[in-house]
Amino acid sequence: MSTLAVLGASGYTGRLVVAECLRQGHHPVLIGRDPTRIRSSFDSDVEVAAIRRADVGDATALRRALDGVDVLLTTVGPFEPLGRDVLDAAIDTGTHYVDSTGEQPFIHWALTERDLPARDAGIVAVPAAGFEFLPGDLLASLAAGAVAWPSEVHVAYTVPSSGRTARRVSAGTRRTIAALLGRPGLAFEHGELVEEMPFESRRLAWFPRPVGPRHAAGIPGGEALTVPRHVADVRTVRTYLAVPSWKAEFGQMGANLARWAPARRAVTRFLERGGADPSPEVRAQTRWGCVAEAEGQDGVARAWAYGHDVYGLTAVGMVAVAEGILASQPLAGVTSPAAMSDAGELLDVVAARSDLRWSVTRPEPDIPT
Repeated sequence: MSTLAVLGASGYTGRLVVAECLRQGHHPVLIGRDPTRIRSSFDSDVEVAAIRRADVGDATALRRALDGVDVLLTTVGPFEPLGRDVLDAAIDTGTHYVDSTGEQPFIHWALTERDLPARDAGIVAVPAAGFEFLPGDLLASLAAGAVAWPSEVHVAYTVPSSGRTARRVSAGTRRTIAALLGRPGLAFEHGELVEEMPFESRRLAWFPRPVGPRHAAGIPGGEALTVPRHVADVRTVRTYLAVPSWKAEFGQMGANLARWAPARRAVTRFLERGGADPSPEVRAQTRWGCVAEAEGQDGVARAWAYGHDVYGLTAVGMVAVAEGILASQPLAGVTSPAAMSDAGELLDVVAARSDLRWSVTRPEPDIPT
């Protein structure tokens, strides 16, 4: 069996990825800067291929740790400051690569600056293969495939709050949010990437019942970067988060205020204080939904998915993508889940391993009167 490796194996999401590898019959190589901590994070009878020491800042150790590895799965973030050397190490060693980033700037860098080196190295690199933004990328492909000549694709996520948000996100997620404060995002509009601040654009997102239509505000999503690469001739792609209009207003004000360094430092300190990582019970209670709406010449198609536990979905998605790379041998380069695999088939794999459910509704044909 091919060898998978998990970088950041003792971290919150990393442990979930290791557990998913084991559930699927893999014996992964575990990589981190503290082998003792890695070993103490798992039961003594857990069968892994090896535990190797490497820090993301040590290029030599990273390359040594990837010896004999077929696919690297990395959860070490924030990816902008920490992930670039990791992808470069994978390229240099000819190791396929999958990560859990939700950081649009890192995705943009990987697609624009490392696609050609990855092709030359013969590897497949798939950033953003977790909850952000695997569902949206796959659903966008399905919705666009259900209309004629899709011109616009809008992807919206909902994670309804059932208590303090800090209880539902990990320390790593909070660090990532802090790293992106005050930075504009990118949307794909009229065939070009344009800058806009989070929560600046608004839309009514049509989630299926029982959620129903929801006010949604723009966020810097990976779909604006990936969907135009696998949906030909699409002219507009945006990503949204379903929030009440008053929260969107506050979010937009906060995003603009975060451009001011003192405010950004204050919010960063607040995020870093945070609470404990979400418990299994909190994860299981955290519902999520995603809908992709594609507008074509014959109307609007919608593809949607829903489930629980966004961190569990990240682990399942990353392992499924890694297995897809090994099974189908897609074209080398930096790519997205929908560009390397049949979107429906990959969603079916994820659904079989989680409580994800998905469907597509096509435009209703015109009936002559």
